[in-house]
Amino acid sequence: MKFKYEIFPDLKLIKEYYYGYFKWNDLIQHTLSTRKDELFNESYNVISDFTRAKVLLNIKDLDDYIDEYEKYSPILNKCAILVSHSYDTPMAMLFEIQVRIQNAKVFYTEEEALNWLDIDQVHVKNSI
Repeated sequence: MKFKYEIFPDLKLIKEYYYGYFKWNDLIQHTLSTRKDELFNESYNVISDFTRAKVLLNIKDLDDYIDEYEKYSPILNKCAILVSHSYDTPMAMLFEIQVRIQNAKVFYTEEEALNWLDIDQVHVKNSI
């Protein structure tokens, strides 16, 4: 699985990009690596782009993911999850968990996500 992220302090936004097949521990490892970045701020909103990713999870993995995720400090931000129209059942289950344990919502377009996060698209384009 490939992963990259960008942090935009002026927008108080973290954009995460996921590519290929991944397991729950990939998500945890990438979350930990992002948190080590000196620009990271846990109050920043997040856009997690899964439009080019596929999940390889079972029920135990989902339970482990919840247990691990709950170890982090209280979640102070919103998380917009971008998916393709054809995302599969394991991904749907993962995102449903995310919605329950965090202020998260699933979107099909970045424009919808930015609108929900109250971020002007023009500001994003100027920051990139």
